[in-house]
Amino acid sequence: MTQFDKEKFHYHGGYLMYHGTYEGQPTYEEVYGKDKIHPSRIGMPVELFIARFKYVFFQGAFKNFLVKNFTVEEFAEGYKAGKSPLDMLEAKGFMTPQAKKLCKQNGMKPTQENYKICIRAMSEKYINEAA
Repeated sequence: MTQFDKEKFHYHGGYLMYHGTYEGQPTYEEVYGKDKIHPSRIGMPVELFIARFKYVFFQGAFKNFLVKNFTVEEFAEGYKAGKSPLDMLEAKGFMTPQAKKLCKQNGMKPTQENYKICIRAMSEKYINEAA
């Protein structure tokens, strides 16, 4: 199993990609077909899509949690199975900085369950105010 190397992450245009090699990594011709790629790409491994960030608010926290809690193969297998990047991290306890902040503002320990409680309480408050 291959550990993530922080130096091999690249962020461009909202997309976080991993350019390191790992077991089972597909090549360009396996993914796109030999006739549809430039000859210079033959035999080259395809970089791994990690996540898309519309805003970069929690990219650092996301990347740090990913490096500490996943192997490259584990993440790649989950992604191939159709799981979203955020869902995979949240399943292991990741919380965005905004979610942690909301829990703390409400005097609660930062957990996914407490975050959901805070969101429900806020929703009910606004619904009751509007009525």
